Amino acid sequence: MLCMRHTPPIIQFNKILDSFAKMKHYSTAVSLSHRLELKGIQPDLFTLNILINCFCHMGQINFGFSLLTKILKMGYHPDTVTLTTLINGLCLKGQVKKALYFHDKLLAQGFQLDQVGYGTLINGVCKIGDTRGAIKLVRKIDGRLTKPNVEMYNTIIDALCKYQLVSEAYGLFSEMTAKGISADVVTYTTLIYGFCIASGRLKDAQEAFQDLLTKGYHLDVYKYNVMINGHCKQGLLEEALTMLSKMEENGCGSIDHAVKNGRQWLRP
Repeated sequence: MLCMRHTPPIIQFNKILDSFAKMKHYSTAVSLSHRLELKGIQPDLFTLNILINCFCHMGQINFGFSLLTKILKMGYHPDTVTLTTLINGLCLKGQVKKALYFHDKLLAQGFQLDQVGYGTLINGVCKIGDTRGAIKLVRKIDGRLTKPNVEMYNTIIDALCKYQLVSEAYGLFSEMTAKGISADVVTYTTLIYGFCIASGRLKDAQEAFQDLLTKGYHLDVYKYNVMINGHCKQGLLEEALTMLSKMEENGCGSIDHAVKNGRQWLRP
């Protein structure tokens, strides 16, 4: 394409650059972009967003921010893809505090993140174990142009359960539903795990499990196994056997070797 008499517009090359990026051939995409500029083919915002993504995944976050400067100098307006990609790049490098600082600076300059951008930032904050910071952030964005969604809450609830802060996780769940945000299958599955494995609150797990049934969600092997393990941990072997029978009746096979072969040990 570069050798054609009439060089195609940048939009055609963007398709190639995007394909390279999706295949994780980041350095190839960057190299091609350099060749394009040498041929006098100027990038557009889509091109620069692709390159920012490439640099972020290559761990070269500074080059990503240099392209943000280039976007502004060329008269483009950074969009939510630009900003979210840079935030994700900082989080990938473990520079979550810098990502939060960048977020605050964006807001001060009148930029706005969308739900994907905030979800990315919340995920980064949770990964460093700052669940309090994540909760503050999701509450902070409530009331702005962007509204919290169930995915943001799920990320924090999952982190809280992993740190065995199950009461806090359930409190956040209650706060979410009070705001009219409906829990999904991920929310309930995470809570069931937290109640059964992290805190031994089997009654709460049973209620969450029943909610899944009532709402018509598909109950897979994982959910049954968590409940079976929860009953076993409480010494409720007959109830565990009943749960195992229900799982088999619903056409689920167990991936848990201990559960699959446990019947012979649980039978009197």
